[in-house]
Amino acid sequence: MEKGKKGHIDHLDFSKAHFDHLTTDEKIETFVQAYRVPQKRSKVDALELLREKLDKKNTEKPTRNLRIYWSAAASIALIALLTTVYFYTTTPSHIIASRGQHIEYSLPDGSEVTVNAESKLSFSKSAFTEKRTLKLEGEAYFSVRKGNPFVVETKLGRVEVLGTTLNVYARDNELSVSCLTGKVKITANGQTVIIEPGEMAELVAGTLKKATNINPGQMAGWRSGEFHFDNIPLISIFEEIERQFNVKITTKGLENRFYTGGFTNENLTEALEMVCLPMQLDYEIKNGNKIRIEPKTK
Repeated sequence: MEKGKKGHIDHLDFSKAHFDHLTTDEKIETFVQAYRVPQKRSKVDALELLREKLDKKNTEKPTRNLRIYWSAAASIALIALLTTVYFYTTTPSHIIASRGQHIEYSLPDGSEVTVNAESKLSFSKSAFTEKRTLKLEGEAYFSVRKGNPFVVETKLGRVEVLGTTLNVYARDNELSVSCLTGKVKITANGQTVIIEPGEMAELVAGTLKKATNINPGQMAGWRSGEFHFDNIPLISIFEEIERQFNVKITTKGLENRFYTGGFTNENLTEALEMVCLPMQLDYEIKNGNKIRIEPKTK
């Protein structure tokens, strides 16, 4: 670097890039050489004053950066919180009962529901008090509080109630709705049926039919572990046993056979005997959860 007549550095020839690469002491020395000492101050005082200003400037910058960091962190936290609240209030709630499990649940409007084994119930928690709509896959018992229309949607049909107790069964291609109290409207396959206490509606071969004089105790007996059947395909009975006991059943030679009777879900062996003995069937339990069933050999 080229110096002037009085030994000062010519700051016009000193580039900013070069200055930025100097250490703090080198920067001080540069300022000392480039500028005169203020009046009434010694060169030592001026040097110390300049050092303090530079140190203060260096410490203030990280503080500002730290404030920016915490401000950004707070913004990110707020966005995360709002996102969590949004998804909590807008995403559907799911009630899922696995095999061998019954779940009792209180809905946001105070209605009560019991979900049978291997069944799923979905609804929007935030909008439920205004639009009481649920989607059901499987079987559930509802005790509905009076209020806005209460709708249970299944892939086979739609069930509407206004303060009642009812049982809805919707599995595979089967749909049946039983009314214990109040009044229920069922719409399926372009047909509509209204049922009252002691009545049941079933979708049979695409036709929605109503049956009367149904025993109320059998409509939702599964809630207390009791299962009743009236001329039901035998294979469907064993599917229910699979759900209640979380087992796997394989059958042979049971096509086109029907069963009237029942079982309880307290003991697997007793349940199998209640069905197999009157139907002249043999059963074998392997590894505790695999069962083979076939007609008795003569």
